[in-house]
Amino acid sequence: MKKPIYDWGNQHAAIFDSYIHALDGTGIRYFILRNYEGLPEYNESKDIDLIIEPGKYDHAAQLLLQVFEEYKIEYYYVVKYERVRCWFGMNASDDFAIHIDLIEGYVNKGFEIFEFEKLYNNTVKYKEYDVLNQPYDIAMLLLYKVIGAKELKDRYRDKISVGYKQCCDDVKEILVDVLGNDLAVQVCSRLDSNDYEWIVQHSSEISKTSKKIAFRKHPLNTVKCVVEFLVEKMYRIVICPPKFRKMIALEAPDGTGKSTFIDTLAVTLAETFVCDIEKVHVYHFRPSLLPNLGEVGEKAGVMKQDTDFENPHRNKPANPISSFVRLIYYWLDYVIGGAICIRKDVQFDRITIFDRYIYDFIVDPLRSRIALPRSVRVLFSKIVQRPQIVFVLNAPAEVIYKRKQELTIDEITRQQREFERLMLMGDYFFMIDANQPPEKMVQDARKIILSKFCNRMEKRG
Repeated sequence: MKKPIYDWGNQHAAIFDSYIHALDGTGIRYFILRNYEGLPEYNESKDIDLIIEPGKYDHAAQLLLQVFEEYKIEYYYVVKYERVRCWFGMNASDDFAIHIDLIEGYVNKGFEIFEFEKLYNNTVKYKEYDVLNQPYDIAMLLLYKVIGAKELKDRYRDKISVGYKQCCDDVKEILVDVLGNDLAVQVCSRLDSNDYEWIVQHSSEISKTSKKIAFRKHPLNTVKCVVEFLVEKMYRIVICPPKFRKMIALEAPDGTGKSTFIDTLAVTLAETFVCDIEKVHVYHFRPSLLPNLGEVGEKAGVMKQDTDFENPHRNKPANPISSFVRLIYYWLDYVIGGAICIRKDVQFDRITIFDRYIYDFIVDPLRSRIALPRSVRVLFSKIVQRPQIVFVLNAPAEVIYKRKQELTIDEITRQQREFERLMLMGDYFFMIDANQPPEKMVQDARKIILSKFCNRMEKRG
């Protein structure tokens, strides 16, 4: 799978520059957090991190919407993690996408590691933009990554090494304030010797110590913020309302180009939502929390697992009782495993894609050796995690057969009729013409995804 392309062009530069000037015009205090070198013309990162004055988010968000409107952005999407709001602006008419994070101070799981006032009082000008001075930039970069991500990429290590040598005493003073004298001395000693592995390995100790000190500075506010963080996390992950989910399923007869479509779609979505390709999580047919029944039977010594997948209809249907057991077993995987998988994906704002889903039991029950009335199979399909979008790929039966001779033309035609019936189950089913290049198929799918997952910009005036 190819890597996504994150191009920063003239429109990105114009939007960013306009937004900064809008912030300046209102007096909202802010500064750019790292990766500001080259702005506005060039950005080496996927996104822009803006630390804004606590309590000013609503105003800052409204300004960003106005800038999006000015530059005719068609859709926007916002995801919230504690004090971080990740803003995405994107178009359906072209491939444009921009990602700007608005961050109210630096708070980690309710603990204010760095006070905004102290950070802002240590900003300087880069061109016309406010950024942290070098000592705070180095200290912030180090702790932001170690505490938050528990890692330090090579490019960040190189930047820290160069900067630390130029202002080591100042950096040490900052670390003493955040980590206490003993741990700060240890960390600085490792920085002196470029021993970043030790620092990453001790990320938990660094995190715990920084939070203890943050609590001692502001105990009441810390308790309040920690409670807010936990409530928000419980709501997002445990309750997991539909607004947090981005779940897509794909259905089609073999030979329609599902694999190519999914690979192309995954890259396109990573580019659209300006995220790492790992944030597009592809499952094959089931969540697979429960193992394949053939594997279970083989381990139990009651059957030998069939690994010949060339012919999906190689085995006869099971008897009604066995069919019902099989359906219940796999249904439980969708219910239990689906709930777990979806919540994990929601936690990290991943896009969930299923290459086939439970609707396969309706269209092609023989593949899973299920011989039960259609009404029963439909019923079970309605009491699982429902995708927001189900794409059904369709092409002439002769074309599909020519691509892949696993099914007869008659069987392909029968499945197509079943897929057409599926479309009647709800407005979350969408037919995609598979008799066109994968890029065009994905372009059509992308427009649907934006309309389902994102907010459309309101046209004013």
